[in-house]
Amino acid sequence: MRSTTAIVKQWVDDHLDLLNYARQIGDADWQREIIAVLKQAEQQTKELVLNVKAEELWRQFDRINAKMLELYNQLRGTNDAFEIHSLKEEVWALKLKRLELSNLLKQQA
Repeated sequence: MRSTTAIVKQWVDDHLDLLNYARQIGDADWQREIIAVLKQAEQQTKELVLNVKAEELWRQFDRINAKMLELYNQLRGTNDAFEIHSLKEEVWALKLKRLELSNLLKQQA
């Protein structure tokens, strides 16, 4: 997961690059718009960080669901008691991780 500092730094760098380009092409209105946005950097980046982190949590959630589906398919295809037990333990661990991610997503909402 990308750090908050990295996300904020990228956002500021991107906007400074845009400001530099606006200066190069002589677009004074665009320069003022970018400067106004940069003055609101704290609020802008807070929202961005929350969105980026939520997206990353959802990607983890989706990966867990895909892995659980794979494990359930393996469960349907085996009669080996040891393998069934092992697969069920793995599914249980993934369910707990998914619950943890759900709680993190709820906190961000």
